[in-house]
Amino acid sequence: MQYAHSPMVMTRASHVHNPDKHSPWIIGLHWSSVIAILIATATFFLREAVETSSIRNVLLDIHRQSGLFVILALILRIIVRIRVGMTDHAKDMHWMMQIMAKAAHGVLYLILFALPILGWAATNAHATPVRLFGIIPLPNIALADSDLADTLTDYHLWAAWCLLAVVVAHIGAALWHHFHRKDQVLKAMLPG
Repeated sequence: MQYAHSPMVMTRASHVHNPDKHSPWIIGLHWSSVIAILIATATFFLREAVETSSIRNVLLDIHRQSGLFVILALILRIIVRIRVGMTDHAKDMHWMMQIMAKAAHGVLYLILFALPILGWAATNAHATPVRLFGIIPLPNIALADSDLADTLTDYHLWAAWCLLAVVVAHIGAALWHHFHRKDQVLKAMLPG
């Protein structure tokens, strides 16, 4: 016989979503995207510091796979947001600020989508096929053309700088919510 305080007994409350937190799916996809972006960034800078071509190629492949993961996570995130929704933890915020927050999230999602797509296109323009997880061949979205490859690589780099600016603003907004407004916006996205 199991007792109510036993860790093996699951109560009904353990299945109920905590209203102070976002869905575990939203939290998991958010933080796994953050990790993928950090890996993509680290491999880019490591690649610039390494001279051995075989290591550079491995780092570039990790960079590409991280970008592809960001696209997949973003698509899943949008699906989860549509199906599960997201709790508004700043309902009392002025309507203009709510519109700005939604616009900022839209811009963030757009850049998170555009950045890996530009990298994928640049890779194809360098006459290199892209494979998801190194196994599943993906269609070419750009023709092989060295001038186009250079242009797309420039756009990819500019998009990365735009992402950095938006992420800094995103972090700043989360900290403002936490320390100035003292609402649940930051805590709702933290794991655990």
